[in-house]
Amino acid sequence: MIKEIKKLIEGGVSYERLLQLGLEYKFIALYLKGELSYEEMFQKLNSAISAFAKRQMTWFRKMEREGVKINWIDNADFNRAEELISEHIFVATL
Repeated sequence: MIKEIKKLIEGGVSYERLLQLGLEYKFIALYLKGELSYEEMFQKLNSAISAFAKRQMTWFRKMEREGVKINWIDNADFNRAEELISEHIFVATL
């Protein structure tokens, strides 16, 4: 991903824009700009991803408490994911 972001910078994408694109882009851009060491970038990125995942789970639990149906799928159960998507598309076209 570092190579990808280097290419974006070489192609004219500003550091300011990269900071807006997501956690990975933000911390790698700061590393490439020299504001973070590789170790700092790696540590801060891992912490930020963990915090983001925790906030997502809190948000999903709140939605469930409010009656929104969440379809939890095992991350390796591609067949079940495909079934749910197909059902959703079918219902949406009625």
